[in-house]
Amino acid sequence: MSTVLKRFSLVGVAVALLATGCGTGPAKAGSAAIVGGQTIDLQTVQDRTVTVLKKETVAQQMQDQGKLDQISRLVVADEITHKIVEHAAQRENITVDETKVYDAVQERGGPEEASKQSVQDATTIHRRQRDALVIGELARRHLSTLEVTIDFFQVRDPKEAREKAAEAAADPAKFTRFMEEAPRTSSGQRASGSGQKVRASENGSVLRTMLWGVKPGTVVAFPVDQQQASWMVALVKERTTLPATPGEEDLADRVPPAVLADFGIRIAQFHAADLDIEINPRYGVWDPTGPIAQEGENGPTVVGKAGERAGFVGVAATQKKS
Repeated sequence: MSTVLKRFSLVGVAVALLATGCGTGPAKAGSAAIVGGQTIDLQTVQDRTVTVLKKETVAQQMQDQGKLDQISRLVVADEITHKIVEHAAQRENITVDETKVYDAVQERGGPEEASKQSVQDATTIHRRQRDALVIGELARRHLSTLEVTIDFFQVRDPKEAREKAAEAAADPAKFTRFMEEAPRTSSGQRASGSGQKVRASENGSVLRTMLWGVKPGTVVAFPVDQQQASWMVALVKERTTLPATPGEEDLADRVPPAVLADFGIRIAQFHAADLDIEINPRYGVWDPTGPIAQEGENGPTVVGKAGERAGFVGVAATQKKS
């Protein structure tokens, strides 16, 4: 009985959290978010949040971490990511075999079991699996052919990286100065470069980054490694599709599945780069730069405020004028 009461007390807390933060919402009343003119209903997010909180394990974990309010943000992020993936599928004419969707969910124990440890539920898990198959196909189509050309510099401090990225996006002339001021490596070379060509198939260490998720003329900042000991600020200048290198037909099979999924999400974000994403202030702000988890719960996400974004993405001022 005490377990049941605890579970429903958490749901009560969630309802209270959902009711706070009136603020001025998106352009359409009753919206949790708007993606490219498509509305994500507030009621949908609220209903899904309550459903998640009825899962004792998930709710208790979030409460123990003091992150109960983040559940609704994860739900909003999941809804937005679905819209982005759906848009990318339309752009690339990708269709999914529904038998594969069903079989994948069944292999994980069915809808209830497959959604147990996530913000998914029995009504959304098939959609999530369908999106995962689209993401995988996006990655496979572009892994051996995509190349970007960048100017870049590296710094050690994440705050400095974000600030310089924002300055360079607002005033592209500063990018050259920041490149010249970049620290030197152990070999004495500047940690910067101009016109550097980066091919996806040859640079596995950056497959998860926003280099692949933006259009030319965009400045991005992200950690170079998981320890975040060094950060890269890059201006993506060109994006090119090249012929696949002979012998790379099975390349996607040699990339860790989680990394391949991350790369696929970035391709989807590229297709959605021109979509306006507006979020109800009660949930926070959109962060397209977030590190991606295998289940898609911690990738492009919603954070409480702009200063909590994992990295930086901004269109350069010269690009805005063109």
